[in-house]
Amino acid sequence: MTNSSNLYLEPWLISFGERKKRLLDSINEGKKIALYYSKAPDSSTFRYRCYNTFQATKNSSKWQAIYFYHSEFKKIKSLATKAAILVLGRQSRWDSSIKEFSDFAHNHKIPLFFDLDDLVFDKRYLRTVTNTISSLSSLSYWSPYFSDINKTAEQADGFIVTNDFIGEKLKDSFQKPYETIRNSLNDEQVAASRVYLEYKKSISKRDQFKIGYFGGSPTHANDLDVAMPELLYFLKKHPNSTFNIVGYMQFDDRFQSFLKNGQITFTPPVDFRKLQRLMSEVDVNLAPLVINDFTNCKSELKFFEAAIVETTTLASPTYCFKKAIKQGSTGFLCQPGEWLETIEYLYQNPKKNQTIAKAAKDYCLKEYYGKVFLKEVEEAYDRISQ
Repeated sequence: MTNSSNLYLEPWLISFGERKKRLLDSINEGKKIALYYSKAPDSSTFRYRCYNTFQATKNSSKWQAIYFYHSEFKKIKSLATKAAILVLGRQSRWDSSIKEFSDFAHNHKIPLFFDLDDLVFDKRYLRTVTNTISSLSSLSYWSPYFSDINKTAEQADGFIVTNDFIGEKLKDSFQKPYETIRNSLNDEQVAASRVYLEYKKSISKRDQFKIGYFGGSPTHANDLDVAMPELLYFLKKHPNSTFNIVGYMQFDDRFQSFLKNGQITFTPPVDFRKLQRLMSEVDVNLAPLVINDFTNCKSELKFFEAAIVETTTLASPTYCFKKAIKQGSTGFLCQPGEWLETIEYLYQNPKKNQTIAKAAKDYCLKEYYGKVFLKEVEEAYDRISQ
């Protein structure tokens, strides 16, 4: 049984019985089923790719996405034959359970699509990935990982991806079709953000200027260095400024004086609701990335999650950030050499910062949540099931 306190923090921890009932009810209502098959729930990829689509399609008149785990397949095998689409979750490294599911899909002539959001399926990109996230010492982990994902991809009929950049890479590697369903916001995230935003608006103007970096996973270890020299210069120039890092971070000698005087603070990874609160507490959100094929496959989630608490994002001009951010209107795209001047501009113009942040919020709530996102999901599923 799921602990209720965990369910509050992680609403995707829905019991098997409840998910099975949703599946049966949806079939009885005449909805088509997109059945996702995942290794286990988590707060990152699973949340965006499985739970958020499940939640969004509750409001659909024709589709219901629903997820089950490898360990549950035998219990829903007979019902799985009624699915219009079968989807392998991002964690699907090739093993006996994936083979069983793949054989099941092919035997019952149900389209089998593999949901992927990272460039981890073709060893042509292995060095790019390992050089970006850490060092060649990680080859011992990533090489077999790539091989397993590649084998799973070979068995799929096509792919569901977070953006067209990774979709075209998959098409080049496997000569199979893809559909794009972007990452999105969920109800709990939006509800929490509204509370934090109301509080943010109620407090008086802070004396400090706060900059945030919400790093997420260790795979972003090298990205902060893209903006770090300019950021440290800004912190030294403005003693009333602070830099708040959330996620994973190792601090070298450059950081020590700022750590000692309190201008740099660090918070370990937090749950997704608390992350929204921490984002609401800063004036600027930094999303620097080393730009290459690997990071061009990354989604724009750091932009839209900060936007819904009216925090302005400065990001590197990767594929998704360039499509999502309207320069100077909903955020900023920064090349090396432009981070300092952009942060300085927002520091000197707080009202302009607020105007940009509000425009970003309005855009993101429309584009990554609700009717627009649901339509994107439905249209992708329609094309897959034809």
